Amino acid sequence: MGHIHFAMVLVSLALAPAHGGEISMPAPAQEQPEEEQHLFAAPTDEDGIGRIAAPVFINGQGPFRLILDTGANQSVITLRVAQAIGLVLTPESQLMLHGVTGSLAVPAVRLDTLQTGDLIQRDLKVAVLNSVMGGADGILGTQGFENVRVTVEFTKDRITIARSKGQRARSNEGTMRAKLRFGRLLVVDGYVGTIQIKAVIDTGAEMTLGNLALRDALLQRRKQPHGPDDARVVGLDETSQTGRYLRTPMIRLGEAEIEHLPIIYGDIHVFKLWGLQEEPALLVGMDILGSLEKLVIDYRREEIQFRNRFRLK
Repeated sequence: MGHIHFAMVLVSLALAPAHGGEISMPAPAQEQPEEEQHLFAAPTDEDGIGRIAAPVFINGQGPFRLILDTGANQSVITLRVAQAIGLVLTPESQLMLHGVTGSLAVPAVRLDTLQTGDLIQRDLKVAVLNSVMGGADGILGTQGFENVRVTVEFTKDRITIARSKGQRARSNEGTMRAKLRFGRLLVVDGYVGTIQIKAVIDTGAEMTLGNLALRDALLQRRKQPHGPDDARVVGLDETSQTGRYLRTPMIRLGEAEIEHLPIIYGDIHVFKLWGLQEEPALLVGMDILGSLEKLVIDYRREEIQFRNRFRLK
């Protein structure tokens, strides 16, 4: 099939679980406040960045709304949720949480069960934060996702989490082959212009980021001066790093082609964490992913399937 072209805008997402089997939950029909109109799959648009949130039952209580983060192997709940289900934080129980801009030691608790759709995890240790992005109840990391298929339908405000049956993409959908790094980190081979890159698919990130190796390669080919830093990337604990916006040539990831996208480039901590600081690399965030009509992440097939909201070519 031909390439699928993206038209770029901004994004943020959401999700919710059933007590067993496949989860497929449309948004409630009743009128909601404007900021809550997309509970499960909020698309990127001119007014905001999308997110994916999952309904999650914790120790049999809930559902709680956790942001799906394919760039995180560690789940997080908020202090409010921990208190609501009667969990007690102790000084000796901590986890090291790694974010985009740095690392932070945080309190941790052990859960009897965490369930979303087909996925049930038992005796799980999770981090506890005062708050997380979008006012959600936590962050759903990718523990136990080895054979999971996540389907996000932005135009229907719906997300489905189920065991993968190895389904192929449909005739009107594009694909990106992904290699799993560190167990569940989705890494796609691609190009920015003529520069070969590694691209990490990260549904927990608002904006797409580039590392210094890619920035330097682009500037060298354009013969442009580096110029001053002019952007700020903020992490979990409000720690920030600076970067520079550059309008980026055509990005090609499998059958996806993304044009006219300004990206923040900098010496961002997370690329070092992933061992991607020496070669040109991107972190692909929700500004790109939320502009789709449909996004499928199939961990069993090691493949991303997608349908564009705009046009096929």
